[in-house]
Amino acid sequence: MKLCFHSLPNKDPYAHLATYIEIWNTVRLVGVLEDAFRFRLFSFSLSREAKRWLHSFKGNSLKTWDEVVEKFLKKYFPESKIVEGKAVISSFHQFPDESLSEGLERFRGLLRKTPTHGFSEPIQLNIFINGLRPQAKQLLDASAGEKIKLKTPEEAMELIENTAASDHAILRDRAHIPTKRSLLELSSQDALLA
Repeated sequence: MKLCFHSLPNKDPYAHLATYIEIWNTVRLVGVLEDAFRFRLFSFSLSREAKRWLHSFKGNSLKTWDEVVEKFLKKYFPESKIVEGKAVISSFHQFPDESLSEGLERFRGLLRKTPTHGFSEPIQLNIFINGLRPQAKQLLDASAGEKIKLKTPEEAMELIENTAASDHAILRDRAHIPTKRSLLELSSQDALLA
């Protein structure tokens, strides 16, 4: 597996750091501090402009792993990206052909893309519910036995996850059900034989 962060706009610095830490946490050296190890090897996970950026720090101006992470995120995930990510999250709407489970997964992906979004769990829940199509809201309200927004955030999230799991199972089952042809649906080969 090649782990290389390029300073391209579509690269996710948070995902890079998570993968980097996951990989390097599998290596232990006796007598070497974990943070020092991460710090020393980090430049090997970068390429081109990102590597030049890290090497631009003079001498020992970066002393700890936390400083490297802070500078790296400031450089490659600036405030403008956070603002943009928050706007995308807050304007979430379920697509017309999107199931509840697909919408929930897409919403969670938006949250992961901007991990410093700052939305509390109740606000995330409100954004998600407000962005659902009316049919999905009605399904959740019916499942809740009342308006889903009257539930506690924990109860509402559990209900959404359970409903989305059922929704996903139904979609999966439908995809595997063989369809029978009616008398009016003949293939061209059937028509020729007739």
